[in-house]
Amino acid sequence: MDYYVKQRIFSFKDQFTVYDGNEKPLYKVEGKLFSFANQLAITTVDGNPVLQIKERLFSFLPHYTISNEEKELCYVTKKLTFFRAKYEINPLNWTIEGSLLDHHYRVVGDGKEIMNVEKQWLSWGDTYHLTIHDQRHETIGIALMIVLDMVHHQKKKNYSNQ
Repeated sequence: MDYYVKQRIFSFKDQFTVYDGNEKPLYKVEGKLFSFANQLAITTVDGNPVLQIKERLFSFLPHYTISNEEKELCYVTKKLTFFRAKYEINPLNWTIEGSLLDHHYRVVGDGKEIMNVEKQWLSWGDTYHLTIHDQRHETIGIALMIVLDMVHHQKKKNYSNQ
């Protein structure tokens, strides 16, 4: 299934809308305005909670947890690599591998591609195209794409503060 995630620009906090392949809005993603670490909530367009994403503070490399209202589903940890992006998603035993320059990522588990993500370059604001191969992984896949965007923007923010 194809999904498109579009970031709202001109906002004081992170805001995304997730669309299906027919451009029908499915989910909203909204960050907290005042928070020391990134915290975002994924809800249906009607406002029903789906998942939460939280960044762990005081971690050498980026570390995020993805949970629903009942429990932590997984955590995402960026690995130290050069020229390529690599993340581990545990306890799912998935990995994210990709190119930092062209924003193309693949989520792989058990030797199979679960999802791929491509940034759309000629769009107003950040827009990502997701192809999720199994609908059971829809919300986790969307959350993983949001984590990738947060890590990328955090890195840009850190470089601009130097």
